[in-house]
Amino acid sequence: MGRLFLVEFDQTNPEVNFYCCRLCQAHFALSQDCTGTGHGHGIFSNVSVNVLECPRGLEMMDSLVEDLYCVKCNMRLGWGYIESVIDFIAPNGGFFLNLDLLRFWDGILLRDAAALLPPVENQVG
Repeated sequence: MGRLFLVEFDQTNPEVNFYCCRLCQAHFALSQDCTGTGHGHGIFSNVSVNVLECPRGLEMMDSLVEDLYCVKCNMRLGWGYIESVIDFIAPNGGFFLNLDLLRFWDGILLRDAAALLPPVENQVG
């Protein structure tokens, strides 16, 4: 049985920017709900739609997390924080989405989300 409905953000408004699935373009998070980047190629979001949370808990960096999957194509997208010991990493209930698996709607074009990050410079010191 398929998904009954998907939440879709307004693509006709050029001020609405959001992240979506690289494979099926299911919408996930508005850019205004994203609190920053971390763990290499990813974003933290306080609100996410069209994601399926895997019920098994995993330990990661002193936090209890669960895997997140796209509800439309079932691709693994990142993880959600069930219980975070260190609140500045991510608040409980927050989400981490891997930018390598996302596209970004900038109000005009659908772009590769990972390409939007500034290049990482090697620091020798």
